[in-house]
Amino acid sequence: MVRDSADAPFRSSHRSTRRTLLTRDIPLVLAGAFAAGGALRGTSAQHPATPIAASPVASPAASPVATPVAISGEARALWVNRFEYASETDIIQIMDRARSANFNLIYFQVRGAADALYRSALEPCAVGLCGQLGGVPAYDPLEVAIREAHARGMQLHAWLNALSGWGSGNAEVCALLTGQGDGSPRHILLDHPEWAMVDRDGQIMSCPNPEEYVYLSPGYPGVRAQLASVTADIAGRYAIDGVHLDRLRYPGRNWSYDQASLDAFGKDPGAEADAWDDFRRDLINQTVRETFAAMTDVNPALVLSAALWPIYRDRWAWNSSEGADWFYQDPYAWASGGYLDVAVPMTYDPITPTFCERADWACLVPDHVAGIQEGLNRHVYASVAARNGPDEMEREILLGREIGVAGFSIYSYRSVEDAGMWSRLGTGLFAEPAEVPSQPWKEAAIAQPRDGATPAT
Repeated sequence: MVRDSADAPFRSSHRSTRRTLLTRDIPLVLAGAFAAGGALRGTSAQHPATPIAASPVASPAASPVATPVAISGEARALWVNRFEYASETDIIQIMDRARSANFNLIYFQVRGAADALYRSALEPCAVGLCGQLGGVPAYDPLEVAIREAHARGMQLHAWLNALSGWGSGNAEVCALLTGQGDGSPRHILLDHPEWAMVDRDGQIMSCPNPEEYVYLSPGYPGVRAQLASVTADIAGRYAIDGVHLDRLRYPGRNWSYDQASLDAFGKDPGAEADAWDDFRRDLINQTVRETFAAMTDVNPALVLSAALWPIYRDRWAWNSSEGADWFYQDPYAWASGGYLDVAVPMTYDPITPTFCERADWACLVPDHVAGIQEGLNRHVYASVAARNGPDEMEREILLGREIGVAGFSIYSYRSVEDAGMWSRLGTGLFAEPAEVPSQPWKEAAIAQPRDGATPAT
């Protein structure tokens, strides 16, 4: 692969081409957006845009790195979810396909619902790997994925669902949550059913339910400790390059009024609504902070990334859901606190005909870049949904380069396969190999003495 320095001309070589592929003149809007230090000033015909402001929970002024640094290279991440592989042969094919298209990073899912798609002494073997909850897997998908990714010059990050306790889509899935009595680790919800989230009426989350999962409440220290322990265990036993957290949120405002959270809050949530929102947001912050600490205590070089709700705050009067205020995700706090390295907003909706129409990719991505990458000096990998088709993928990648994202995360392997995009990417927009951008703040952390040790020389 080319070195970072060789990638600089590559990153700018497509900019003139991009104008011919878009159906509207986005560059002029974006030029205005970033001329004022990253504030998004473009507007749609219907809604005047609100300048990008810092989260009231975490101000960019608290950034651990004061001055943004130039980014060289381009992350090209591919999400591989747990339903997209079923054998060692599948994993080898996935890595072959990814390398043929010049991807350089794989998010490989190994924890879906407080279970393990790898050999673990902490959580039971996943049904998808062992055919039941618990047991001994015939092979170790994570071990294979690391070996095959590294052999092809790609990074491998372990993708963990953070707070999804068990799939809740139908009664058949719910019935699979059983103990096997074979010496396997017990599932967290079998040992602690009370750790499931609770709604405002005091009803514990049932299975089935319409929220996709029975979610675990971060108000219970044991829930946070379990995720941190799993992360540290993987970091210590496998040669991963990072950890990618997903489902790192509440399923909505109506959750979690569990006893541990209410006791810790110590006030009436109905009378102190804003403080209650801040409290739940901080519980997610604690979850991320404790997981980051557990991981970096094992290996400070490891990268922590997180999949984010695409709309941080609705600055455009879309009357939409918001990551910060609906699901209590505050990546600004994580980045400014120094415990998030890469933000991966799930920007799966396409570029809209009019700038900043509802969920417009071209509107949301600059918002994340201005707030996190430019404002807080942590990288943003813009998500590109392969389900939207090859032409839309190319438009977004070209526009993302114009915006200045540190990279892209493509969802997902199967969708790229179905779209027949491997050759088109490998001979087109990803034709020239690129390095994953370096992260100077990680280098500083590695060099810093830890527990009385002297830095390496």
